[in-house]
Amino acid sequence: MSEEEEIELDPEPGILIESLRDVGYSFNSAVADIIDNSITANSGNVSVFALPFGDGGFKVAIIDDGDGLDHDELLKAMRLGSSNPRLAREAGDLGRFGLGLKTASFSQCRRLTVVSRCDGDTSAFTWDLDTVVRSNKWTVIELQDVSGLFGVDELGEHGTLVLWEKVDRLTGENGAGRVDYERAISEAQDHLALVFHRFLGNEPGVPHITLRVNGRVVEPLDPFNVENPATRADSEELVCPGVRLRSYTLPHVSKYADKQEYERYGLPGGYLRNQGVYLYRAKRLIIHSTWFGLAKKTALTQLTRVRIDIDTDQDEVWKIDVKKTSAQMPEAVRKRVKQLIEVIGAPSRRVYRRRTANLTSRESYPVWNRSEKDEHVVYSINEGHPVLAAFRNELDDGQAKKFDSLMAFIGSMFPMEALVYDISNNSDNTSTEKMGSEDFADTVRTFFARMRQTSDDEEVLDIMHAVEPFKSRWSETVTALGIEER
Repeated sequence: MSEEEEIELDPEPGILIESLRDVGYSFNSAVADIIDNSITANSGNVSVFALPFGDGGFKVAIIDDGDGLDHDELLKAMRLGSSNPRLAREAGDLGRFGLGLKTASFSQCRRLTVVSRCDGDTSAFTWDLDTVVRSNKWTVIELQDVSGLFGVDELGEHGTLVLWEKVDRLTGENGAGRVDYERAISEAQDHLALVFHRFLGNEPGVPHITLRVNGRVVEPLDPFNVENPATRADSEELVCPGVRLRSYTLPHVSKYADKQEYERYGLPGGYLRNQGVYLYRAKRLIIHSTWFGLAKKTALTQLTRVRIDIDTDQDEVWKIDVKKTSAQMPEAVRKRVKQLIEVIGAPSRRVYRRRTANLTSRESYPVWNRSEKDEHVVYSINEGHPVLAAFRNELDDGQAKKFDSLMAFIGSMFPMEALVYDISNNSDNTSTEKMGSEDFADTVRTFFARMRQTSDDEEVLDIMHAVEPFKSRWSETVTALGIEER
């Protein structure tokens, strides 16, 4: 006789269903999870309506024109754990555990209704969490009349409506919370534009959908900005079966039409924060802006973004969670990406170093020299700079000695730590103080006079036109010299 006895322990419905609300969805990720189902159902159009009501409530309706579900299929879809995550999925199936519809919805609302039309028939079921808690039973409500439901008039001959009511996570219980609805909807729209950008665009091999939020078409937000001709894209690499990698270097700020466009592609938080790996599962973005602990985010690589595509059969290997918002990079991929980090960052470094090349080029007459001593990089004042040399030549021997000591003192106090910190954390807003017009004009005339001692006027002007600070203030330069440029 066996000493083991199997005892069935059913979970308490009222307790478990409340616990399922705290899986960790945000409003944005919950809406995205519902749209995953619409894409899997071959939808061409998806509409999201998220509107406050006069009673202080808030309702969200997500409507698609996909295949739809019949009565039995919809009832099965309403079951918690409606599919086995270990079973093979179709290549374009964005689902994972068969939990997303329910857990994403429960995380935001206390009443979930799904209406689906298929082959001329309409079916509808509701999960009401208050009913489950009160009865302590896994009970869904089948609706016979759906005519009064919010959003149902937008449902076509086939497709599905997912309706959230009692949206207490945004508004609080009984709508008591104060919510900036416009901001919440705007942030959700930006999130969807990024997460589904490959479906919203015209990428070959990716099914196209048109997504609207409160009637407004959502335009794709491509984090790699591939339409900008200044974006650099490396060749795609097959890292291992089911995993493909491609790195991109975004354009420098000077290559954008305006500041607004530059900031749009920087994404919330800016370029420094949003560098790193962008992980896609079946073309859907699930994680972005992380190096998975393989490298630090630095200013020199802030223009680098790496796209990694994984197939749906990689879910278990990558440990994709139910929210599809976290993953763990497998060791085989980590090793390969680690090898590529330096190569991946090189183009981004070149973009920034191109603009700072004048610091190290003799032909650019830098104020600061860069040299390497005993494996250390050393910055020192270039005492041979024409402006400094011209000033020194006007001094007597005693004054010249004091001037040299002053230059040595200033050079030794180069604020290296502060500069590295500021560039790493806020490079776009780190700059030198602009020289005043009068001081600039004096510098122009001094530089020109010094250089014409060894070169003719045309050669000096050519040099000045190519180096800073004269290059970026050329009209002021020629004005200070009293010449007209032909």
